[in-house]
Amino acid sequence: MSLYKQPNSKFWWFQIWTPEGKRIRKSTETDDRAKAEVVEKTFKMAVKREAPAQRLLDTLRALYGVEEQSMGVGQVWSVYVEWLKASGKELVKTTLDKRALAVRRYIDWATNKYPAALHVAAVDRATATAFAAHLAKQGIKGKTRQNIIGDLSTVWEALKRARDGISNPWPLVRPEANDSERGRAFTRAQEAAVLTAAQKVGNEWPLACLISRYTGLRYSSIGRLEWADVDLKRAVIDHTPNKTKRHGINVLIPLVEPLLSALKAARTADPEGLYVLPVHARVYPRTHASNGPGLFSKILDAAKVSGEGYTFHSWRHTFRTRLSEAGVSDDLAKRLGGWTEDATAARYDHAERVEELRAAVEKAK
Repeated sequence: MSLYKQPNSKFWWFQIWTPEGKRIRKSTETDDRAKAEVVEKTFKMAVKREAPAQRLLDTLRALYGVEEQSMGVGQVWSVYVEWLKASGKELVKTTLDKRALAVRRYIDWATNKYPAALHVAAVDRATATAFAAHLAKQGIKGKTRQNIIGDLSTVWEALKRARDGISNPWPLVRPEANDSERGRAFTRAQEAAVLTAAQKVGNEWPLACLISRYTGLRYSSIGRLEWADVDLKRAVIDHTPNKTKRHGINVLIPLVEPLLSALKAARTADPEGLYVLPVHARVYPRTHASNGPGLFSKILDAAKVSGEGYTFHSWRHTFRTRLSEAGVSDDLAKRLGGWTEDATAARYDHAERVEELRAAVEKAK
């Protein structure tokens, strides 16, 4: 043991070396040698990373009788919401829901798999890395993992401002991802198979698939699409996706058969409804909720469509692919998909351009 006494100190001291060769000399803050030995051993385990940091911290707290003051992860969301109100920030419900879901994902994982990180003070880079690895092992695509960790990073950044002594490790583990990782286009045969499987599953998935296939809208738009955005008389959808909202850009998409007929049938069945897909809107974005439509991945399994990159987002890329196959210009295709350059978008904001857009979508059927 390397315990020793310093001149003019009643406490035991220890000296240890880190794996990087750095010397650490500290007082154990106790004159009880048995306690001092526990402190020294705990610090050795910490520098060698032989146990989770929170577990070692709990050992020291128990040894010294220090009461836990750290914020539990169960308090994170309420503190974040309080901070939003205090700072005067207003977020759309879908954004709040996404961030709340990310926090719940983390809490569920920490509770069941990593209890050492159930306090915010214990959420360090190692914890963030372990959670990111957990998401990857679940088969969650890179772009979705990027969004989940990005939401946690945003929440933790607010916690840093609301409370002292909190660090934000999430930006350090946010994965690099591109849109193609979660949106491999379907072949014509796969299209037919997925639509057939969706018909068997029901739960509004057939209409959701048709909307995305013939408009290129993301599920983030479709899941809570309102009838106010659908003009059945003009046969267009006039919608501002969340992704382009900050640019003030909407998308104007003509409705072609068979989508137009499917939307008319849905409206006839629910003439007073607010949402086009009420079952999806009720639980968005948690499709797997007990009262939700279920996972789209089950439809892919039933259609025997497997492999990296196939998700609901594949419909968006399928729409873009069909436009290219039909010889539609990139200019038109980008506008239909929600281009984020003001100058480009403005060229198609006028009613006289609708028929040009409609002709482009007709080509891509």
